[in-house]
Amino acid sequence: MPAVARKSSKTPPPLGGAKSTARAVAPSANAYTPAQVAKHDSTDDTWVSVDGAVYDITHWIGKHPGGSIPLRQYAGRDMSDAFRAYHGPNGQAARTLRSCFVGELVDDVFDDDAAETSSRGSVDGDAGGYEIPMPSHVAAFRELVKTLEPEFHTDYVHYFGLFLGLTTLFATAVWCVVGDNGPYAYLLGAVFLGFFWQQTMFIGHDAGHGAITHDHGKDFLIGLVVGNLCNGVGITWWTTTHNVHHCACNSLECDPDIQHMPVLAVTPKYFDSVFSLYHGRVMAFDQVARCLVSIQHYSFYPIMAVARFNLYAQGLILLATSKEIKTSRRILESSVMCVYFAWLGTLVSYLPSWKQKLAFLLVSHAVGGLIHVQICLSHFSRDVFHGRPESHKWVTMQLAGTMDIDCSKYMDWFHGGLQFQTEHHLVPRMPRHKLRKFREEVVKPFLKAHGLQHDQPSFWQANVEVWRTLKQCAAAAKLSPAFAHAVNLQG
Repeated sequence: MPAVARKSSKTPPPLGGAKSTARAVAPSANAYTPAQVAKHDSTDDTWVSVDGAVYDITHWIGKHPGGSIPLRQYAGRDMSDAFRAYHGPNGQAARTLRSCFVGELVDDVFDDDAAETSSRGSVDGDAGGYEIPMPSHVAAFRELVKTLEPEFHTDYVHYFGLFLGLTTLFATAVWCVVGDNGPYAYLLGAVFLGFFWQQTMFIGHDAGHGAITHDHGKDFLIGLVVGNLCNGVGITWWTTTHNVHHCACNSLECDPDIQHMPVLAVTPKYFDSVFSLYHGRVMAFDQVARCLVSIQHYSFYPIMAVARFNLYAQGLILLATSKEIKTSRRILESSVMCVYFAWLGTLVSYLPSWKQKLAFLLVSHAVGGLIHVQICLSHFSRDVFHGRPESHKWVTMQLAGTMDIDCSKYMDWFHGGLQFQTEHHLVPRMPRHKLRKFREEVVKPFLKAHGLQHDQPSFWQANVEVWRTLKQCAAAAKLSPAFAHAVNLQG
């Protein structure tokens, strides 16, 4: 087949309305098997299938507002679930995708070459783009998602309450500092500011998913305020990394949220110096990495206490180096981040001594670092897989790579929706304040009906699981790679 797509004259099926799997008919000029789609998996020739239709997205990848990497990871594969996780069937994204339509998706059974190849597995060993018998839960989940569109509406009273509470929290933090109330008040102000950062980051998380107004443009502006202005964390950096994380949850090579070498390793598999498809470089396991990883169960919480400083740097680096960010957005985000550093610097300047200034920064950042611990709890102790995300494995990938935190309803404010990580990963557009009901009334019955596991430890138990995972990897780091393989520490 030629590398250049032949735009089909046929009308593409409605997204979410057609069957999400291939039809059992012979391929034609405008019909392609999963094996044929899988051949178009390069950066300059990228095809995907969505809801039983095939699309050539080669020329759209660089323009994708959510970043190019999630689309490249699904090159040659079915991305029905990933698309529906982020986009509705009738929005701008759906219209853009339909303009890339090249044909229908049909079964492999009429393609002799595909049948031979499928018997061997895919080229990278994970059956990535080829059609395989799907478990019943795949079609059932897609039908379920179609019924959820009316639920993607936000109760703005919830966010108004958050606004009032966070405004009070920030004002109190400022008063503790500028009111010249003494060292204990300064310390209390640092704690309040840290909680302000933690709580506003939850809103930035909501906005990054388009889960507040469900208009990506409006939610970007909200993210600009709560991310860049209130936290010094670039909303574009966040969406760039977080979209990849969701679409390839706990992939050894793809997911940046578990790629923390040389400081942390969540699995000894990273001791093989893995190539990161996100960062585009080898994450070397050298002597420095071996030394740092070998003590990671002790260094984890101290690192989380200062992790915000790294987020500042990562956001600024992305704005300075990314070729996919428009100049206007680069200037806008950089300017707003400068305002953040200006107000934070001004606030700290009211403290009388350099020791109190340093203590204020460290304490506030440590309290704000609670959110970094909360994010890590959901994934660090979970299963890790090799390669790019596979076709039709959205549900099992998210279940294997995430877990919920069991807590009372009265503690929902503390966790900010991250206690419903499994539900959030399955359906990211579901508003945060609906996740508890969604879990109990929809997700749990669905998983039970299809025999799928749902993990929900307590906050304490989750911390213990992560600490044990880090300790096990730390012990393996002290061993030779050959010995680690021999005793099956690779996981």
